[in-house]
Amino acid sequence: MRTFIIALMFVAALTLLAASAVHASLLGAIDPFPGAAPPEALLGLVLAIAAVAAFLSWARAWAFGVVATLLALVGTVYGLTVTVPRGEPGEVVYHVSLLAGLIVAAGLLIRQRGLVD
Repeated sequence: MRTFIIALMFVAALTLLAASAVHASLLGAIDPFPGAAPPEALLGLVLAIAAVAAFLSWARAWAFGVVATLLALVGTVYGLTVTVPRGEPGEVVYHVSLLAGLIVAAGLLIRQRGLVD
């Protein structure tokens, strides 16, 4: 279960970092939306650090993982409020998928207190 939780966190972090790169046009003019790039990068970085902390069993990794995952969850919900009015199906599907993964990760982290410490 520990590995699954860490994998969910890491995959979410990677997708956030990739979305940030896409929105910043670092991979070409795929979907330029510069306002989304910094928050996605920050959330991805924080979530990646939390996943590494859990993997390496750092002290307080569980608390950091919960906070990072909940922060990313709140950011994703906000992202949906911006994405839905834009009406781009790919963006909506991405945010809903990310939201589902983060809900599962947060739920498992909360149920399995101390599992990643």
